[in-house]
Amino acid sequence: MKRLYYWYDLDFNQNKIIAESSKAVKRQLLLQGKIAIKIKAGKIITARSFNRTDLLLITKQLATMLKAGLSIIDTLQLLAQEQTKPHWQYLLLDIKQQVTKGEFLSQVLQQHHLVFSPLYCEIIATGELTGQLDESFEQLSLLLEKAIKLQKSLKKAIRYPLFLLLIAMIASLVMLLFVLPKFSDIYENFDADLPVFTQGVIDFSNYLQQSWLIWCVVFFISYFYYQRYLKVRYRRKIEMMVIKFPFIGKIIQTSCLTQIFQTIAITQKAGIPLLAGLTAAANTTCYCLYRDSISQIITGIEQGLPFSHVLHGQLSFPNLCSQLIHVGEESGTLDLMLDKLATYYQEQNQTLTDNLSQAFEPLLMLVLSVIIGSLIVAMYLPIFKMGDVIH
Repeated sequence: MKRLYYWYDLDFNQNKIIAESSKAVKRQLLLQGKIAIKIKAGKIITARSFNRTDLLLITKQLATMLKAGLSIIDTLQLLAQEQTKPHWQYLLLDIKQQVTKGEFLSQVLQQHHLVFSPLYCEIIATGELTGQLDESFEQLSLLLEKAIKLQKSLKKAIRYPLFLLLIAMIASLVMLLFVLPKFSDIYENFDADLPVFTQGVIDFSNYLQQSWLIWCVVFFISYFYYQRYLKVRYRRKIEMMVIKFPFIGKIIQTSCLTQIFQTIAITQKAGIPLLAGLTAAANTTCYCLYRDSISQIITGIEQGLPFSHVLHGQLSFPNLCSQLIHVGEESGTLDLMLDKLATYYQEQNQTLTDNLSQAFEPLLMLVLSVIIGSLIVAMYLPIFKMGDVIH
């Protein structure tokens, strides 16, 4: 676990360094012949600090500078100097120092596996062997850009509906736990029976006030049980059920197929063997159903069967996949057909996510209106009978 440290020199100028501890900072500075009069700990550097958006930008810059004729060492040095984020600056300088010593870039990147995926390192290794490192970085930037775009479209589709659902739950709980009890105290002063609907809502409010802590405990225990036991033991069955859901299942399917075919297409263009590309594609998807299918495809290809023939027997891949790949195998344009499949499923995924958002927004607004409206009616319904009570 590394951490960002701020250290001050004799002129009290602030400098930054990343190390495992303050003792490691002092050791590094002594080796560099520098003296720190003060060391202050900053934020912890983890794998999440290196997000894919920053990685995409750096990959694009690497591709551009290498195409311009700069060496990889000069490129890494320039990028490190331009970096405003200390953890990225530290990483780039560390990579540059190891490459300067004569190590291969792909081997250095493998040491930082939490930042650079195995596919990233493999494509860089291919670029080093073919002497087209700039092309490799360009292909990786394209792959990262498509992956980020796909992730953003999925987040966009579910963000607003979840926001509305959260607002509905918060508003309902506030009214049931805080607002309705005030009205209940007022109604108790009148010697009259409350409407059945109002009485039912008040009883439910009283029940929530008495047992909300129990329900919170039950919720957290259930969530923990699901994460630690059910999700681990019955993951494949749960995924099968989710994929069969209307709308949601189709979005998940097209998202997985997009990731898989994008990865295989990029590896084919980079000159990586098909089996290695399939292995990389299996690592990109988080669904066991597709990982198992790809494992079966790899086994079939190793036995000498054509890619399209093995793919045709997998139920998780539509027939269109095997048909286009068969055409690509026959015509020698497999990378082109894989790219077309990736584009097709990406467009289909975008259409489905847009339709899902458009379909759920009115439905959730209706649910929100019914819930809030019902609570308001329950609170003010006795007021309509107030005249009878006073009389």
